[in-house]
Amino acid sequence: MRSIGVFVLGMALCGQIALAQNASEEVRTKPASLDVYVSATYGNDSWSGRFAKPNCNTPGCASTDGPFATFGRAQTFVETVIAAGPPAEIHIKFASGTYYLIQSEKSITSAAALQPALLTSLDSGSPATEIFYENYPGESPVISGGLRLQEWTNPSGDQVTWQMTLPSATTANFENLFYNGVRRLRPRLSSGATSASSPYLGTYFRVLNPLYSSVAVPGCDQPKAYFPDLGGYECFDRFQYSATDPISGAWKNLKPPTPDPSNPNNCDPPNGSTALVGDIELVDFEKYYVSKLRISCVDTTNHYIYLTGSTGFEQDHPTATGFIAGHRYLIENVEDELTLPGQWFLDRSPNSADTWKLTLLTNPGENPNIDEVIIPQLPQVLVGTNLQHMTFRGLTFAHDNVVVSDQAAPNGGYGGSAAIIAAVSFQNSSHIRFDRSIVTQTSGAGLEFISCIDSTSPNWCVTTNSGGATADNVVENSAFYDLGANGIRIGSSGQASDTAANVPQCNKVRDTVVAGYGRVYPGSTGIEQGQGHDNEYTHNEVYDGYKGAIHVCFCSDDAPASGLLPSDNTISFNLVHDLFQGIMNDSGSLYFGVGTPNTDTGGIPASGTGNAMLDNVVHDVSDASALDSDGYGGDGLYLDDFTGGVDLERNLVYRVSGNALSLSGPRAGAGQQSTVSNNIFAFARTSMINAYDPYSFGIVPPTANPLFFVASENLFYFDRSDSSPAIPFPSPFYVQGGCTYAGGGGALPQVPYTNYQQWKNNLYWRTDGAFSSYSLAFRVQPKTGANSPCVSSTDSTFFTLEKFYTFAGWQSIGEDANSVVRRPGFKHPAYPEDDYSMPNGSPLPGFVIFDPHHAGRRNPVINLPPVFSTFPTAPFNPATDF
Repeated sequence: MRSIGVFVLGMALCGQIALAQNASEEVRTKPASLDVYVSATYGNDSWSGRFAKPNCNTPGCASTDGPFATFGRAQTFVETVIAAGPPAEIHIKFASGTYYLIQSEKSITSAAALQPALLTSLDSGSPATEIFYENYPGESPVISGGLRLQEWTNPSGDQVTWQMTLPSATTANFENLFYNGVRRLRPRLSSGATSASSPYLGTYFRVLNPLYSSVAVPGCDQPKAYFPDLGGYECFDRFQYSATDPISGAWKNLKPPTPDPSNPNNCDPPNGSTALVGDIELVDFEKYYVSKLRISCVDTTNHYIYLTGSTGFEQDHPTATGFIAGHRYLIENVEDELTLPGQWFLDRSPNSADTWKLTLLTNPGENPNIDEVIIPQLPQVLVGTNLQHMTFRGLTFAHDNVVVSDQAAPNGGYGGSAAIIAAVSFQNSSHIRFDRSIVTQTSGAGLEFISCIDSTSPNWCVTTNSGGATADNVVENSAFYDLGANGIRIGSSGQASDTAANVPQCNKVRDTVVAGYGRVYPGSTGIEQGQGHDNEYTHNEVYDGYKGAIHVCFCSDDAPASGLLPSDNTISFNLVHDLFQGIMNDSGSLYFGVGTPNTDTGGIPASGTGNAMLDNVVHDVSDASALDSDGYGGDGLYLDDFTGGVDLERNLVYRVSGNALSLSGPRAGAGQQSTVSNNIFAFARTSMINAYDPYSFGIVPPTANPLFFVASENLFYFDRSDSSPAIPFPSPFYVQGGCTYAGGGGALPQVPYTNYQQWKNNLYWRTDGAFSSYSLAFRVQPKTGANSPCVSSTDSTFFTLEKFYTFAGWQSIGEDANSVVRRPGFKHPAYPEDDYSMPNGSPLPGFVIFDPHHAGRRNPVINLPPVFSTFPTAPFNPATDF
């Protein structure tokens, strides 16, 4: 059961903060309120802003007062009110319309002047003054960091090819464009439509080989110790492509320097414009991440592609990142491929007019001079720093501008590479409410709440403050869709400067939808949290992403300060579905990575405590095994390395391409076993519960390994099995998957398997009814040793290194006492009904029936339009593939 004491303690802390807030509210009498009005359509910044409509609307009558016209004018007015002694509440109300923070390209003097709306302590509320930025009732204002383009020409007269010029000195480079609210793509390299691609989305090509250097040079600097069989240094800024891939050294916008082996990055300095070196981009699909980089030059003789920067690299998992033989890559922004309706291309070649030429190919009937065409320009839309007691309600934020760096290889999440900047960023801010609002059409992430403590904080922090706090913020009834990267981010990965007071705490995300995320950086998670405690994610819906849904992750090589690790975080009543979509690997749909080996301090492994996954529903998860021979890891629930003490109860997980539950890597410390109770796990392609690889991080299992988890009162329902031991590893399916150990062998004494994992009072049912006699039902590793059999069992020898048990044999070693093989009595669990109700009552003593329909948003207030895919997807067929 859940660690009630720890949970109550955490909630009491948040409750004390709330009580203090309520106490300050109780001293108020009937609140005075100041209303400030803004209208992009009929406002005027020279007016008072105190009236919702102009004071004269009859023909021939000149208005003299009414609403403001811009966000910035309303902001400066409110600052004067706050400075003069504010009323109890201030409401800044926005009418329908788009509020462009850039009025036109003529309103700026340089691209460097393109800055987001910035709210500081001068704009902040207080316990005595609540400030609301909100919509007129029933209206839908949009705050935009983009620029609308309306001066198009059609020089060919074909009504398809439209062009316009942009001043290069005052226009920021951009990599996204939105036509009538729909993301349009730049031209991608394609070899024609296939079952897994289309010309518009581009074609996946395959890395032939990674490259190596005999000496350490920039880009090739990971020593051979990580790659003992290869020698030298692996390169992360270049790879070899297949001679049959349609790579050209004569692409119009490649403008490459000449490969030069004497140069550290193997490319000569360019002879022409440096702006075009890296104009063509490459998306590299690795195991954990996706790196997005710029192409520097191409060696068409040896078939090498050189990049201007390197992919990410993880020392703990050196073979999972970088360029992997056989893995997919995709190339975009190739001018020569500009042939299809919907594509666009920005020509930044130097010319005498100092302008860039933008070309847009439209679909039949479209006219960009009438329709809405928006290019992102501001790096963020809204940034708030050191804010308190503010509400943002009924607003839409859109069109931030994130472009790929020449050096960084962003992937959208923690670990491996840089995180992606967010369109709306609240920094060192508390008591912020984001209610019934939308973030959409982003180039980067959507919304974040982060603590900016010191130089290790994200580089887009406006200021830093060692005492900065991010607490008691609420996101509710809101929507995040069509996102370049993540939907919502709470906090950053762990840093040495973290304290219990300055990391994000007591924040809530509830009744919110995140959909269509990772559209630019597909390695992005829907909702992610870094370091932090007492945060809650409940009754949300997350779907249509290329990676996991909700992640809480320490995600740092730094030792946690004073033992601080993410604790008392709850993921509950969330509905998450249609994830990975056949193109990404290795991630739980719901995920905790809250442990550490403590190698920096010489300590024993440790984990955060009091974390929980409760009452969630996860279904239809399709990892990259749909496209790749080594694809894996489309899991339902996931506890990562050294994570323990997590309570997993009343979750329904079905139709996942990996494991229903995965517990990965080395175990947490003593007394930190996780509880897996009262769940329904069904139709997982790999295993029901996977306890994977205890040997990573150089760990040697101890002679008295601590208990990893207790699985009780669960219902396991499946239709897969191994037909014979001849099937090579990894096998299609096990009830218990992964690489587990039971002790013994060599100098290590035999240890009872129940010291590692305890299974009891569960129900098992294979749809053919033959599970009781199945000889490969359960398995253990009979001995510990040099990673045996985790590394060596890549073929049929796996079956000589493992011990298999029937269900009865499994019980004979002390496991699964009081468990049964019995039909659970689900009403109709098969697709498309997906009905896991049990009309005849509980099939198992101790199992408490729960209603999965309680997961997801309660009374949704925002309905989403469809979000089109931006990469070739390959989800498994729910009727046949699970």
